[in-house]
Amino acid sequence: MCPGFEPGYVFDASQIFGSDGGFDLRRIVKIAQSDEIVAALAPIIAYEDNHLLVIFKPAGWLSQSDETGDASVNEIFGAYLKKKYGKPGNVFCAAVQRLDRPASGLMVLARTSKAAARLSEQIREGRFEKRYRVLTHAALQGAKGDASRIVLTATMRKTDRMAKRVETAGADSGASIYTLTATLCSSTAGRYAYDVEIEGGKFHQIRALFAAHGSPLLGDLKYGGKKLPKHSDRLALTCSWLNFLHPTRNSAVIEALTPASLQRLHTYFI
Repeated sequence: MCPGFEPGYVFDASQIFGSDGGFDLRRIVKIAQSDEIVAALAPIIAYEDNHLLVIFKPAGWLSQSDETGDASVNEIFGAYLKKKYGKPGNVFCAAVQRLDRPASGLMVLARTSKAAARLSEQIREGRFEKRYRVLTHAALQGAKGDASRIVLTATMRKTDRMAKRVETAGADSGASIYTLTATLCSSTAGRYAYDVEIEGGKFHQIRALFAAHGSPLLGDLKYGGKKLPKHSDRLALTCSWLNFLHPTRNSAVIEALTPASLQRLHTYFI
């Protein structure tokens, strides 16, 4: 049984999972400088106030600018804020967490430098909580077969591009051990959905640890996962839950995808 949803905000992503074309990056970039940008992005905004945005990042969108030169969420939502509020000049908009380009899910964007600094501090101190939903083609194995809840550990030292699996912290002396907890939510037609909580924040941590334990994510060709039949640019990894302290109000902001959204998540990949 997957963890329940704490009281807070819930976001219905069902419409996103059923309408890929509306959130194609090329389409969004084309309308970013027009008045249409506000209406176009409204369906993927989960929360908005004067200090931050919580958005659902579609697969294929960049969290931050890179060498490709493609637009990132910072630029796209900077254009959104500029149009919506009629702001002259540059608009501050900064992602405080990252999601791999082929991944999707909830992200926080700061609208002020003060908010960015305070949220980033929470992340550094481990007070910014995140959960993820992933899909695999192989069940995780425990000591007695399929495991409904399992803690995965690996050193993240690469062997043939894979993280090195360890059973105990002492198994690889001197190496940093990275950990996640995976809870089986459902299984159907050879696909397994897990709710994931991580400790630490190593690059590709979820992807590498699942692969190290023989259960790479669907679409994750880099780590041995099966190719998705329709969406070669997607990875079955979605940030589904956030819990952090509002940067100015000293109150918790909890944002989660609705259970109905999560049940439809497989349609976004398969």
